[in-house]
Amino acid sequence: MTTKNLVVLVGAAAVLGGAALCISSSSKPSGAKLNGKAIFPKLDISQVARVELGDKLKLASGEKGWTVETYHNYPADHAKLTENLLKLAELKVGQVSRGKKIENADVLTLKDASGKEVASLPLGEKHAKWGHGRYATFEGETVLVSDALDAFAEGGKAWVETKIVDTPWISFSDIAEGVSEADLGFATGVVAKVTIAGDTNRVATIGNKVKDGNDRYLKLDNSDWVYIVPSYSVDSLLPKPPPEEKKEAAKPPVEAEKPVEAEKPAEAEKPAEAEKSDK
Repeated sequence: MTTKNLVVLVGAAAVLGGAALCISSSSKPSGAKLNGKAIFPKLDISQVARVELGDKLKLASGEKGWTVETYHNYPADHAKLTENLLKLAELKVGQVSRGKKIENADVLTLKDASGKEVASLPLGEKHAKWGHGRYATFEGETVLVSDALDAFAEGGKAWVETKIVDTPWISFSDIAEGVSEADLGFATGVVAKVTIAGDTNRVATIGNKVKDGNDRYLKLDNSDWVYIVPSYSVDSLLPKPPPEEKKEAAKPPVEAEKPVEAEKPAEAEKPAEAEKSDK
């Protein structure tokens, strides 16, 4: 074989190889390239100052720290917030779900302190069978992400720490707003010392029972927050009712003894009439 023929054959082989590579690449689904890809590869969670999921959840960072706007602007559980922001930073595509369409997606949006959007992800429902992934829209494809992101799908109350007193253990069931002072009953309520984070000099004021319920109103120190707590959790702080006096069992009335009647003296026998003498 001449050198010229060899060059021609090598060139032809190269052309055929390139064509085969192109065919192979084009036949491979484009969505498959997304498998394992990071959703937010450049996310810096230290720059995140606001988290929103439609109108269901709104978390915001301010002068007093993170608060839950969708739950009375109550302080957010910082540990839970950090944990779930880290989940977003590590979130990856599990697999592409061809033919799957997300209905009524809720867009998870992260913003910085200036209000500029840092990242966003339209979220769908959890995987019905596996339960550990959630559908999302990423780069124009419906994908199943590596975490269910359950916390973001929960309501605002799930983002707060409900335990407010260590000893005795007290957790609130709700926050009270717009209740009159008379209904709260703090003016005449019970004041007691409680322990919070090792501080035994904290003061709790227990007020009235909630109308048509058994829970009670409670306030800590001079805080603006009014909590609704289960009655059983503050029973040990309330004064004990006086013990009931034991009533002796009623005894049947004793019948008065009838006075013994004095025996009447026997009537003296009348002397027999003197027998009349016979004529």
